[in-house]
Amino acid sequence: MKIIIESPDFKPSKSLNEYIIEKVSKLERLHSGIISAELTLEKDVKKTKELIRCTLILNIPGKDEYLKANSPIFEDAILKVVENAQRRLRIRKTQKLVTRKKGIKEKGK
Repeated sequence: MKIIIESPDFKPSKSLNEYIIEKVSKLERLHSGIISAELTLEKDVKKTKELIRCTLILNIPGKDEYLKANSPIFEDAILKVVENAQRRLRIRKTQKLVTRKKGIKEKGK
């Protein structure tokens, strides 16, 4: 799986890059067909509040997954978006298994 990290507003530190790679690479365990993961970090400043917007695009054969998360801390935003991706990949996997079981039952009748 190829991991692309983009941050147009700032230059992320080496430790932040390592954290992103560590967390995003865990997604490959849930779905082996992930071609690439594109993670974008943006600073969103509104009045006195600064939020970090994290966007993750997973390129998977069939349908790409597009996920977003916001948080005041970089690591928290990354963790939230990865947890959302894990949830989405589990749902996708169970839907695939259910359709397979339906196909087997119909053939057996």
